[in-house]
Amino acid sequence: MSTYDYSCSGCGKIEEHIHSMAEKPEIRCSACNSVMERMISHNFGGFILRGGTPAINYREKQYRQKRAVEMKRRQTERYGTGGAQVKPNIAGIETGTWENAHKIAQEIKPETGIIPETYAPMVAKEKEKKLII
Repeated sequence: MSTYDYSCSGCGKIEEHIHSMAEKPEIRCSACNSVMERMISHNFGGFILRGGTPAINYREKQYRQKRAVEMKRRQTERYGTGGAQVKPNIAGIETGTWENAHKIAQEIKPETGIIPETYAPMVAKEKEKKLII
């Protein structure tokens, strides 16, 4: 069954009616009882697709899952198992922990202009990991 819009030439009322494509009914206006004309609507086929069939939805779900697995494989190849990681450092010199980098930044702050507070979030994450493990 298809959905069609009809307009009344007498009073201008617009109504929506459902019937088969082969049927050519004579629709009368509910307000003034004059014959209504079928309007050309934006859904030229006379029907509206709302979602897919269960088979199409299942196939799309399988495709998305396969694509996610492929993306994870590519990221693992590119970045390793832990993802992209930033190692603890101060001015490009690697340190053992973010806490050490924070301490060094506090010591050399006056000469270099390095802001020690930028290391605070990394130190907090490092402490959380130690508590969890």
